[in-house]
Amino acid sequence: MAEGADEEALADADLLARIAAGDRRAFAVLMRRHGDRVRGLALGFGGRSDEADDIAQDVFLMLWRRPDAWRPGQATFTTWLYRVVANRCLDRARRRRLRRWLPFGDGPEPADDAPTALAALSGRDHLAAVARMIRTLPERQRLALLLAVQGGRSNAEIAAILGVSQGAAEQLLVRARRTLRAVIDEREMRS
Repeated sequence: MAEGADEEALADADLLARIAAGDRRAFAVLMRRHGDRVRGLALGFGGRSDEADDIAQDVFLMLWRRPDAWRPGQATFTTWLYRVVANRCLDRARRRRLRRWLPFGDGPEPADDAPTALAALSGRDHLAAVARMIRTLPERQRLALLLAVQGGRSNAEIAAILGVSQGAAEQLLVRARRTLRAVIDEREMRS
């Protein structure tokens, strides 16, 4: 078997050990393995492809510089990775709110004209509207919902990623779904 194929079969922990030794191929494998999901979570949270790219780049740059940041035994690598992404998303949202509040800058950030990933894939207005509705949810509800739907994470994993109890994660999901259902029902009644 070729060396590249061997790396593809390695566990994440083994890849991180190779990355610590400066192995760029191991880093490329880790990025291919997790990059789409990292970017997908960031895109679903913020809805802007440029921000999603920045967050994904930031997360993977951190992994390249500090491959020992993940502690085996405390959480699975993917749970830890999603937590890092979730924290980056929340930090970016806080900075955006702070920039709006502070009297600095020339004005609001320009809107991202690129279609969302969901709209581009579906080509349907309804799904694009749902994506916009998701982005209006409170931050923690939005992350919980995206982790459940896009990430396929269990309630226990969502709780670990968000740093809350499993009951709190379940409540975040219930509230997010209830809010979305009410907005969708109201929209359909107006149509």
